[in-house]
Amino acid sequence: MQFDSYTYALFLPIVFFAYWAARKRRNAQNAVLLAASYVFYGWWDWRMLGLVLLTSVSTFASGLMIRPGARDKQSKAAAGANIAINLGILAAFKYFNFFKDTFVQLLQCFGIAPDWPTANIILPVGISFYTFQAISYTIDVYRGDVRPTRNLVAFLVFISFFPQLVAGPIERAKNLLPQFLRMKEFDYSNAVTGMRQILWGLAKKVVIANVLAGYVDYVFYHPAVMSAPSLLLGIALFTVQIYADFSGYSDIAIGSARLLNIRLSVNFSYPLFSRSMRELWRRWHITLMRWFTDYVYIPLGGSRRGRWRTVANLMAVFTLSGLWHGADWTFIIWGMTNGVLVVLCRLWPCSKGCDYGIPPQLRDMPRIAFTFTLFALTFFLFRATGMAHLGEIAGTLVHGQWAAMPMGVSALCYVAPFVAIEWIGRKSEFPLMRLNGLPAAVRWGAYWGLLALIAWKSIGQDTQFIYFQF
Repeated sequence: MQFDSYTYALFLPIVFFAYWAARKRRNAQNAVLLAASYVFYGWWDWRMLGLVLLTSVSTFASGLMIRPGARDKQSKAAAGANIAINLGILAAFKYFNFFKDTFVQLLQCFGIAPDWPTANIILPVGISFYTFQAISYTIDVYRGDVRPTRNLVAFLVFISFFPQLVAGPIERAKNLLPQFLRMKEFDYSNAVTGMRQILWGLAKKVVIANVLAGYVDYVFYHPAVMSAPSLLLGIALFTVQIYADFSGYSDIAIGSARLLNIRLSVNFSYPLFSRSMRELWRRWHITLMRWFTDYVYIPLGGSRRGRWRTVANLMAVFTLSGLWHGADWTFIIWGMTNGVLVVLCRLWPCSKGCDYGIPPQLRDMPRIAFTFTLFALTFFLFRATGMAHLGEIAGTLVHGQWAAMPMGVSALCYVAPFVAIEWIGRKSEFPLMRLNGLPAAVRWGAYWGLLALIAWKSIGQDTQFIYFQF
């Protein structure tokens, strides 16, 4: 079920009224959320609900077998078994063909040419997201950071909560699970904020991401006939597209949860205004990077064991992050490239002195432009559909015609106002919060204007969120 579909526009109010009709009974509220989440996920393919349920039940059971913080044999066995089950499911559905093809290519280097068929495996929507959320619960219980819950229904909702089930934010048990273990009361102001955040998320998806998708797709489908400036503009627009698409999803997810008085973690914090690559990865897909920091970077030693060990740990995190995004060498190279840029940012003297707690200012524009350029140039690796396609794109950038005027300049008519609005709203959680305190006519004019744009641009569109494939 797409967030920008008429189906979801009908689904969300039904859930809202059913949920608050049960406001005096916690278990009834959770039952509504569980049913809604399974309907939401089953809308794509009901057969995949079995995987969500398997992940949920195995993780719940392992939590009960772990003695928090004890680290005895039983706890280690239970935690290890559940992590192995979840990673095994993820590997089987997302990486089987990639690992098989890589192994076949390795054998071919030694003159061995096995004829192994390619398995036709359907990738379940959002499997990377809910798998990582389940693994984090197991590890946190094992470490003693959270107590295992015995409320099965609440736990099933924690894993499958529909707003963030298929594309995050990746929530931690200590933040989200307690919210399903207590009674919720309706909060009018929180619901109003949620509606505005949904509106802004829809605007980013429909008016920006979907509009840019047409031009971006054309450029990347025909890289060999593009001029180099056209391809560079396409790469820059894809960076804006994927930001508007993914952060738009996050805004709709967070806003939808707010209608139910449930708080989800912030997943984007105006990353395109970052002043260094290090800052950018603190602002982009925040919950994923926190996951890798807590469960990979710190256990490997973090920055406590010298400069070169820190470099190795950072490269491990970004390489795994690239693999998490997709089963192809292009994603791994993309992750490693970003890792190298972050490492250089840590080591290079001019990157120091940036206070991430202070919002960017106009004087930071040169650094912002430089950081955006670096980040955008890595995204042709992300967008390439394989190594052959990557070679075509690189060939055009190196040998393509440079004198031609780039195609698609008209797309900047959408990008420029969007960037300006984001800049104005950069000190708030999302730009529409800046309307607080303004006259009612101005606020409602903005709301109805955005709704009109969304309705206009949604005609004939059927574009899936990019991160659904991960």
